[in-house]
Amino acid sequence: LQAIRAAANAFIKRLRPNDRLLLVSFDGRINVLTEAVTLTELRKQKLRLDAIHDGTLLYDTVGFVLNQRLAAIPGRKAIVLMTDGVDNGSRQASLKQNLRDAEEANVVIYTVQYNTMPQLPERLSQISNLKAREHVRTKMIRDYGVGANYLQSLAEKTGGRIYRADDLADVPQMFTAITDELGRQYSLGYYPKGEAQPGERRDIKVQTRIPNLVVRARESYVATGKASGAGGQD
Repeated sequence: LQAIRAAANAFIKRLRPNDRLLLVSFDGRINVLTEAVTLTELRKQKLRLDAIHDGTLLYDTVGFVLNQRLAAIPGRKAIVLMTDGVDNGSRQASLKQNLRDAEEANVVIYTVQYNTMPQLPERLSQISNLKAREHVRTKMIRDYGVGANYLQSLAEKTGGRIYRADDLADVPQMFTAITDELGRQYSLGYYPKGEAQPGERRDIKVQTRIPNLVVRARESYVATGKASGAGGQD
């Protein structure tokens, strides 16, 4: 927790004065540490990051932030999600729902995958039954593979990027790279040919004529009823 707090503080220090920050932690519960506030307002608050409740409501938390918090906030929005990618206990949302919601939301998602696989042998050593231990080991390896693909897809579908950390000491540097990239983004808008029907997927391809530049943008979007009625989509 101390390393995670240090990484969070490093990220906050890199934000610009006009940025607003919504902080959410999750274990067996979703913990809204603060609603969207400016840095000045954030510094007046004393926030605690405690691990109390067993579980990892990853899918529920991503769905909650996308649909119940960020949806009502105008302007450019980004999510920085730090997790090992393994869900344990979500009931309100699923992996597929998260990916669908991410495609419909006007939000860029950066994922920071913290590798907890080295901790697996220690966890398994606490299981005395050999058959049960092998079952848990097989399940966890499968879950880690699912989690890696999930975090990769969240980033790719929204025009973000995935970072992989084998040590928590690597996280502050990754947060720095994310804040730097957020400060160098462009917003492009267009009107599609033909009216997009609600639920229809539209592909996007962004190119540059300048050589040696790397373009990172979402590859598609899913039209919503509101966007379709307006005749355009960002």
